[in-house]
Amino acid sequence: MRASRRVSRSRIAVGVAGIGLTVGAFSLYSRRRYGRSAAATLAEYGTRPVKMVHTRMSITKRIAHLASRPEARRAVAFPAWGRLFYDLERREDSGMPVYHLRPRTPSNTIVIYLHGGGYITTAVTAHTWFVDHLARRTGADVVMPLYPLTPHHTWQEAHRLVLDLYRRVVTENPGKRIVLMGDSSGGGLAAVIALSLAEAGDTQPDELVLISPWVDVTHANPQIADYVDTDPLMAPEPLTEIGRSWAGDTPPTDWHLSPIYGDLSGLKKVTTFVGTREIFLPDNALFHAKLLEAGVDSTLHAGEGLNHVYPMFPTPEGHRARRDLVRLITGELASAAPSRSGNGRH
Repeated sequence: MRASRRVSRSRIAVGVAGIGLTVGAFSLYSRRRYGRSAAATLAEYGTRPVKMVHTRMSITKRIAHLASRPEARRAVAFPAWGRLFYDLERREDSGMPVYHLRPRTPSNTIVIYLHGGGYITTAVTAHTWFVDHLARRTGADVVMPLYPLTPHHTWQEAHRLVLDLYRRVVTENPGKRIVLMGDSSGGGLAAVIALSLAEAGDTQPDELVLISPWVDVTHANPQIADYVDTDPLMAPEPLTEIGRSWAGDTPPTDWHLSPIYGDLSGLKKVTTFVGTREIFLPDNALFHAKLLEAGVDSTLHAGEGLNHVYPMFPTPEGHRARRDLVRLITGELASAAPSRSGNGRH
């Protein structure tokens, strides 16, 4: 009996050691091959199948299918534990659902968060968990609208509703710190809202924070071709098709759709996070260069070996980015972690 137990324990020990060696080997491979954590590599492998179904034909069919059906209800669910830290309220604003997360302790900061989804998909669980994290860690009020989407709507209605919401939040909260933030298409829309405020002579947000923003729906930048094979999630052709649907009768190069073509000189402070393994990197780098040329305080954080919206991933790199986002929101940090250039600028 005792001998049998010793053999069993020995086998368990060997098994654990084998698992440890395998994990260690994969971690070493990930560091040497991509310069990132094993968790980040696993996250990429998990997203690769997504790109396989994102062909132009499938997107065209999807747009036509969605257009032929009644518009889906826009709604999300937030983590239950959040109720321990903030009050959650859903309002209807001219038909646009708006979620308000209000901390139990009054805050001097308000985050207006615009979700991604390619202007065709509403917020998902990843967004609510991310927003919940920001609300709990910063103690800030968070406002997240579920704006109208294509193909039932074009950019005009979403732009009007979000801009009106932003102005109303500012008016109702005089003197408070305002952070305008968005990811992917929501990041592009956030940049458009900031440009609209500048055009009207309105005060800019204290922080404009963009996570892998979609700043050019035309994808005309020739450097994008260098990233198509490495991006596991996105391809330019289907996104361009969605961009046309979102544009309606407006030229896709209009800055209301592609803020990279706008007059950027009226913006105040912009911080962008983007991965080096995504097709948005060339446009984000160009957008950053144009911001600097226009005299804007702009910081670009390019996550080496990381994918689209990497701050939202449950990886060590995502954790570090979220920590920096928290410090940006609370005003503890003028600039977040160093960018690719190593000096806070790219």
